[in-house]
Amino acid sequence: MNKIEGSKPDISEYGFIRLYSATVILQGKNPIFENHKLEKDLYRYHSNEEYNFLFEDIVIREDKIFKENSYVNLNASFLQCYTFGLLLPLHTNNLKSIINISKDEAKEILSSFNEKQIVAMENLCNEMTEEKNKTDNKTFTKKSS
Repeated sequence: MNKIEGSKPDISEYGFIRLYSATVILQGKNPIFENHKLEKDLYRYHSNEEYNFLFEDIVIREDKIFKENSYVNLNASFLQCYTFGLLLPLHTNNLKSIINISKDEAKEILSSFNEKQIVAMENLCNEMTEEKNKTDNKTFTKKSS
């Protein structure tokens, strides 16, 4: 019988959310996010060469007809994070979450990742923030006109 070798992803889906959460807290960014909006925002980066290794264990839901409906599926890891208290659900019109860790806990989480993973997530979070600021500025400019 032939043995089939599999490779373990560089980072698990749950690990991705842990790393994302710790990075957001240490960067002093808003710890509240809308779950599905985050999944849709992250979709834009999953094939980026700098970040694609972070998404190896994450299911990509690509809509071939309406690209804007594509997203990365993080539901399983959101549930796991709720179970362990890393995230708390905020029930509004759309399910939102709040990152529920201190800066010390965030530093401890980061200690379980390597430098490549940490730097990539820092860059990803910064890039997502820049993109959000551009979008917010365009919306503000249109409303002000």
